[in-house]
Amino acid sequence: MISKEKIKKIDIYREEGERILTTNRFTFPRDFFKIKGYELVAIRGRGLPIVDKEHNIDVIFEYVNGTRIKCRTHADISTDQQLNFHVDDGEVLEERRRSYKVATKEAAYIFAIERGDEVIELEEQYEATILNINLGGVFLNCDIELFAGDIVSFIFLPDNMEVKAEILRVQKDTNGGIEGYGCRFLGITPSQEERLVRHLFECQMAERERLKQKEGR
Repeated sequence: MISKEKIKKIDIYREEGERILTTNRFTFPRDFFKIKGYELVAIRGRGLPIVDKEHNIDVIFEYVNGTRIKCRTHADISTDQQLNFHVDDGEVLEERRRSYKVATKEAAYIFAIERGDEVIELEEQYEATILNINLGGVFLNCDIELFAGDIVSFIFLPDNMEVKAEILRVQKDTNGGIEGYGCRFLGITPSQEERLVRHLFECQMAERERLKQKEGR
């Protein structure tokens, strides 16, 4: 069964992959109509998304240790103040290696920066350079001064995928100059992750071809 005490947050997606809710406010209330092998989950709040009870939703429980459990279900109750559903044991999602980095030099266009409660909308998109990338984030080089904790919004890839990333570290050289910013993606959807996987594969193939040509000279 779901390890209730280990759950850090819940993500809910429509069946086609659109994420509609992320929350850490949920309960496992007493179920008066208990279904064998299922647990009742209740989410309460304001402005909750309305879910069509006839359509499936995917619920992903993220544990504090990073394990993710996916359950396919449907809503029993869905209002803008309450969402109830039942889940079974689900399946443990096989995590892809997020640490494998691919070196690159591709443009990213920053259009907003969140710093604390302040949101800075740039008048024009600012071109930065991605020096390496993996499924978890990027190493970004730019002339704008950023700080750990900042959240940058930018677009990149040929199809202008829009993402947010949090600055985790500011990397400096021996003279104190900034070499770049280590960032982790925030709120990446399954469809965006698939696009990243394809992009990483294309980068790896291009690098292999480059090395092959270099060895053949």
